[in-house]
Amino acid sequence: MQFNVAEPGERSDTVTTVLLNDGFDPGLLHDYCNFKCGVALGRGLGKLNNKGFRIAHMGHLNAPMVLGTLGVIEMALGALRIAHGTGGVEAAIEWLSENVKA
Repeated sequence: MQFNVAEPGERSDTVTTVLLNDGFDPGLLHDYCNFKCGVALGRGLGKLNNKGFRIAHMGHLNAPMVLGTLGVIEMALGALRIAHGTGGVEAAIEWLSENVKA
């Protein structure tokens, strides 16, 4: 798995696109997240169709929503036996706790 936009400074503030390794149907991930967990991920558009998923983070959004979405994605990756690193939710908690001031 990798970000569609490699340079962090060039990434969008409103959507994140994640590419999956070749040979895996991202529709399975979409369906698991949506039907098992109630979290709707975006599909790849244009040349990214069937290559990954999108996470929207615009409009009314708060830290629990971000953490819930990331947790569901990690859960789905594990359940579907898709190779991935761990600790994404923990990294998000650390970032949020440093950047969302009391």
